[in-house]
Amino acid sequence: MKKIFIKSLLLVPFILSADVIPAINSNGGGLVLPEGKLKMGIKHINFERTSMFDGTNEVQNREKLDATANITIVGLHYGLNKKTTISLIVPYKNIKAKASLGASDVAIDNRGLGDIILAARHVLLPINEYGYQLSIDGGLKIPTGATNGSFVKAPAVANGVNTPMPTQMGTGEFEYKIGLGITKIIDENWEFDAHTMYTYRPKADNDYDYGDEICVNLSTTKAVTKQINVGIEYNFTYNTKTDMGDDTNAPLRSMLPFKAFSGNAGYITPQIEFIPFGKPKIHLGAGISFLTHYNLREYQPLEKKRFIVRMGYLF
Repeated sequence: MKKIFIKSLLLVPFILSADVIPAINSNGGGLVLPEGKLKMGIKHINFERTSMFDGTNEVQNREKLDATANITIVGLHYGLNKKTTISLIVPYKNIKAKASLGASDVAIDNRGLGDIILAARHVLLPINEYGYQLSIDGGLKIPTGATNGSFVKAPAVANGVNTPMPTQMGTGEFEYKIGLGITKIIDENWEFDAHTMYTYRPKADNDYDYGDEICVNLSTTKAVTKQINVGIEYNFTYNTKTDMGDDTNAPLRSMLPFKAFSGNAGYITPQIEFIPFGKPKIHLGAGISFLTHYNLREYQPLEKKRFIVRMGYLF
C-alpha cells in the first residue's frame, strides 16, 4: 500500500500526499496536518432565505421575507506535532434582508467580522496502525462579532432597537465545541470521511437562546483524474428549540420572521475539486447543497440551496 501520510486541517480540509481532497463540508474527517506545516483555507457560502417552513411542511411566507447571506471563512491551521493540529477560524458575514410587517416594511444590511473560533484536533487511533484514523476535536467560539446592528428601514415599533440576534454578526457569548472524526482510505484515489460535532451554547446577549447543536457529515470523494476530484456528502444538523428572549421589544418579536434554526434538516452536497498542479499544494473546489428533508420546531425561514466555493493553500 502506498505510504499513507494523509493529513488535513480541521474546518477547511485538504490532503497532502494523496490525490484525494476531503469533501467541502466534511471537516476533514479525522485527518490532521504534518508537524510544522501551515495551511490556509478560504471558504465562501452563499444562500437565500425566501421560503418559510413549519414542522415537515413548507408554508406561506406571510411576511414576504427575502434574505441573502454571504459568509466568508478564513482558516489558518498548523501542525503542532504528528498527532495534533491547531486552528484559527475567522468568519466575515454579510446579511441582507427585507420583509413586510402589515403596512410597514423592514430592511436589514448587517456586515462585519463574526465570532472567531479557536480549535484543536488530536489523533486517537492513527491510520498507519489501524487502517483508519479516529480523532477528537475541541473548540472555543469567542464573541468577537458585533451585536448592535441596526435596521436600515423599520416601523415605529422598531425605533432605537437593534436587529434580531440571528441577523447580528455575533452572539455576545462564548460557545464550546467537542467532536469526533474518522477517515478511511479505500485506496489512494478514494476516501471516506465521517465527522460529528456538538456545540454547547449558553444564552447569548439579551437572553436569546440559539439552542445546542449537533452536526453530522458523511462524505466520500474520489480522484477521477490527476487534477479532478468528485465527491458527494450528506450534512445533517439538529438544534434544540430557540427562545427569542428579549433581543427586541415584545411587539416586534411577535411580528418578525427572523429566527435562529431549530429542529433538524439534511442536505446532499455534490461537488468537484480542481488540483491545478496535480499535487494538493493548492486546490479549488465548488459544491451545491440541496435540502432533502427537514422537521422544524416552529415557523421559521430555511434555505433550499447553498452555494459553496473554497480554496486551500499549503505553505
